[in-house]
Order: sequence, then C-alpha cells, then structure tokens
Amino acid sequence: MTKAKNKNLRKWLFRLLSVAVLAAFAWQFRRLSAQLNWAAFGTALTQPGQWKFLALVLVMMPVNWWLEARKWHILLSAFLPWSFSRTWRATLAGVSLSAATPNRIGEIGGRLLVADRPEWPGVITSSFLGSVCQWVAFLLLAWPGLMWTADGLLRDRLPFPVAWLWPVGPLLLIIGWWGGMPLLLKALKWLESRFKIKTEELSKGLKEVKIGLMAKAGVHACLRFSVYCTQLYLLLWFFGLELPLFKGLAGIAGIYLVQASIPMPPGVNLITRTELGLLLWNNSPETAVATLAAFTSLFAVNVLLPALPGYFLVVKRYRKNEAL
Repeated sequence: MTKAKNKNLRKWLFRLLSVAVLAAFAWQFRRLSAQLNWAAFGTALTQPGQWKFLALVLVMMPVNWWLEARKWHILLSAFLPWSFSRTWRATLAGVSLSAATPNRIGEIGGRLLVADRPEWPGVITSSFLGSVCQWVAFLLLAWPGLMWTADGLLRDRLPFPVAWLWPVGPLLLIIGWWGGMPLLLKALKWLESRFKIKTEELSKGLKEVKIGLMAKAGVHACLRFSVYCTQLYLLLWFFGLELPLFKGLAGIAGIYLVQASIPMPPGVNLITRTELGLLLWNNSPETAVATLAAFTSLFAVNVLLPALPGYFLVVKRYRKNEAL
C-alpha cells in the first residue's frame, strides 16, 4: 500500500512539474515576444545578406550544447561510466529546467531527473565541477576582454595602469586549483562526520579529477564560451550593430563575466546585459534596440529551443520508470 501511495505521489509531483515547466516556457516566449523589437527583426531580415548571420547562429546552437555535453562527459567519467549519448540526453534534460532559473541553476535538477538515485552524487559533483570550468573560460577569456574594453572607463578611476589587472584572472585560477580541491575534500569529510552522509565514492572520484582532466574540460568550456560570444556578435550584426571583431567579442565576453557574477532572474539579466552593452559600445537608441534584440534572440535560440526536446526526454524517462 505504501509503495502504491508513493508511486501515486510521484505521479502527481511529476504532473505539477510538467505544468510548471510548460508554464515557464509560455511565460518566457510571451516575455521575449514583448521585448523583441519585431520591426527591427523584420527590417534585418529584409536587408540583403543579413539572413546569413541568423542562419550561422542557428547552426552554432547544437555545437554550443555538444561542447557542453563533452565538457560534462569528461568530468562525469571520474564518477560514473556513462556513455556520451546518455550524457547528451541528460544535458538536454537539464536545459528544460534551466530556462526559468537565475543563471540556469535548474540545469542540475533536470539532469537528476534522468539519472538513477544512486547516480545523483556523481551527477551533482561533476556538474559543480563543470560550473568551475566555466569560470576557467571567464577568467582566461572574459577577464582580459573586460579589462581591454573597459580601459577607458577605468583609466581615470585607478591609481595604476589597467594593464596591471590583466593577470588577475589567471592568478585566481591557480589559487583556486591549489586551494579549492583540498577544501572540497575537507568539506566532504565534515559532511560525513557531522551528518553521517556517505561521501567515500565522491572523495574517490574527486581524487581522480587531476589537473589534466580539469584542463581538458576547461578547453571545452573555453571553446563553448567562444561559440556563445560569436553567436551574440553575429546577432548584433544581424540587427545592425556592426562592432569591430576583436573589440566586439572582448566586450561581449566582459558582459557575460559581470552578469555571471551576480545571479539574477532571466528577465532581469537580459536588461542588465543591455545596459552593460550601452555602457561599453554606444549609448544611443539604435544600440539599445540592437543589443536587447540580440540578447533576447540568443536566449531563445540557445535555451528555449533545446529546452523543448529536453522536456520530452524527461517525460520519456518518467514513463519508462513508471513501467518498471
């Protein structure tokens, strides 16, 4: 009887989750439709040759998520013997719950929905390490980009040259590696002694995460971040904001670094990114329209589009478990 009640409770909880996810999709599409300047979008489409920028952005979307899945698969291999195809499915499932959460923190929850309960510690820990690798990209690529593009804004406010701040990002990575891993292992020991949580398998897996493994995952994180920034750069051109290549990409990377440092709801972070773009590039109405339209379109392409198949993967997994 208890087993039947638990099964019925899980069924209703999943139904509520399904309604919440679909409601989030509907809300996001409605909000994006309201924010997107459809007149500018239509004008951009009718310009000769502009469609190629949008086509490239769409083609790069699966590349973006393939790189994310490869990065996570590298880290997950230290904990679980998953195939890449299963990692890919779990990655898409994570997108389905991440669309309406600050900085997409719901991604881990979506991955857990397609994992077995004994696999949850490995999924959570490897996903956390994946987020750490994302900061490898931020500190190696976005930090110098921010210092370069914000040089004019910081020059008169600092008592020393801005160039002195450029090595801060790599130095923080070195400090984080040498101090972060021992601290994480100590935290696991404390959890085991204080709350009687079994952390032996996690500790064993973390000891397998050597600097070479993190470096390999970090390379994939840097490649993915480069793809993401390139997509936004192409969308800015699509909407008529023709930025220089390297300075434009550097500014985009810097904006993502600042925004990622402050977790905010999806709607608010789009506005914040737009304001940062106006500060770095040009405080004009045309720049505001192009920047907001580009960020909004990129969110729709990179998050909402892959979230739909991710949601159906979660449903498929649930139905499979119910049949057992």
